[in-house]
Amino acid sequence: MSDLLSIMSAASTSLAAQRAVTATAGHNIDNANTPGYARQRAELATVLPAEQVNGGFIGGGARLETVSQSRDRFLEAQIPAAIGSAAQSAEESSALASVSALNPSAPGGLSLSLSGFFTQLRALSQNAGDPGLRQAAVASAKSLALSFNQTRGALESARSGLDQTVSGYLPEVNTLAQTVADLNRQIRAARASGGQPNDLLDARQKAVDRLSELTGATQVPSTEGVNVVLGGGVGLVTGDSAATLAVAPDLANAGHVAVSLTWKGAAPTTLSDSALGGTIGGALSARDGALATAVSRIDTLAYDFATAANTVHQNGFGLDGSGGRDLFTVSATSDGAARSITVSAEVLADPGALAAASASTGVPGDAQNLLAIIGTESQALSAGTDVGATLSSITAQFGAATQRASASSEQDAAVKKNLTDLRQSVSGVSTDEELISMQAAQRAYEAIAKVIQTSNEMMQTLLSIKTT
Repeated sequence: MSDLLSIMSAASTSLAAQRAVTATAGHNIDNANTPGYARQRAELATVLPAEQVNGGFIGGGARLETVSQSRDRFLEAQIPAAIGSAAQSAEESSALASVSALNPSAPGGLSLSLSGFFTQLRALSQNAGDPGLRQAAVASAKSLALSFNQTRGALESARSGLDQTVSGYLPEVNTLAQTVADLNRQIRAARASGGQPNDLLDARQKAVDRLSELTGATQVPSTEGVNVVLGGGVGLVTGDSAATLAVAPDLANAGHVAVSLTWKGAAPTTLSDSALGGTIGGALSARDGALATAVSRIDTLAYDFATAANTVHQNGFGLDGSGGRDLFTVSATSDGAARSITVSAEVLADPGALAAASASTGVPGDAQNLLAIIGTESQALSAGTDVGATLSSITAQFGAATQRASASSEQDAAVKKNLTDLRQSVSGVSTDEELISMQAAQRAYEAIAKVIQTSNEMMQTLLSIKTT
């Protein structure tokens, strides 16, 4: 009878194991479309040791050893960097592609306004005393100054918009970092009790993936769980603790926001742009890279152009015989010149003050100084090229940066897709496979139940023999 009880006990353990296989397959099917879920496997093992009966060993059935995740560590080590790079290049490409301020064919754009300015000066040079032509020339100068203002303003607005992008993502980053820290603690406690908390592991991996997408962070396994590290080895999550990110105006960068990291009880540390990748890093790269360069070069162009035009204009005389006046008012240095440039108040109030003549006693039709102002169109500026070529260079440089960002985005997206597809092939759920696994477990369960039924009938037979 004891042998029959052993059979029934082994069958009971085996039934529990098959139930675990069925439950795990059902859990997989339930989460077939859950983002971040990794397929689980109920791993069975033979009950040891086997019972020796006379000259042979009789097995003790099957038991559930563990429920494991289907993850490839080699792939998982590569994916965070791929996610971060793809998000960074995509954000930078999107930010630069949305800027139209340097479009040479845009109505009211700087290129057309610059061309219109010199066109109006040439028309005036044909009859320097004509009031209507003078008014048109001053209007074109005003339009050019306004184009400088608007171009720089649009570029700065794009940079400010990226400030908002960075600021808007930080609350999510801080929440995710704390989530990873909390999950580290929960996973460690679950493992200490002998379990493998697969669903908690999935939740943590999903949070880490999102952190990688937002900040370019990578994960470093440790005895405390998973540490999350930003570029340059800056820690964001260590064990059960998480830092927080915040923004503050950076006076050294025209008041645009800088990101700082703070650990509880410590002073904030300002992060360099290189410490942040992902979507936030892409926004910073666009803001402080191609856009900042374009703003600086537009300022320099406005300053050089206004200075060259003013130098010649000061040597000429208006219809009132007065000279020494500026054509444009501009800042004392190139910093912010495109924002501040305007037509001088004297010329704006009286187009007759436009210094077309080369001498104070010149007749109203004297246009010698006006021709000299027109000559500044081909004068080499600080960049080594004339005003038109310099503007074309600025536009071309920005366009090249936009194209590079777009090409990087496509390449990084392809790498990310390849790795995530490979992850899906390893960790994704196939409902067909799970149904097959469930059916196999069902058949095994039915067979084991038959073993119990048979053993019970044999026991009943023995009991009936004893009672007779």
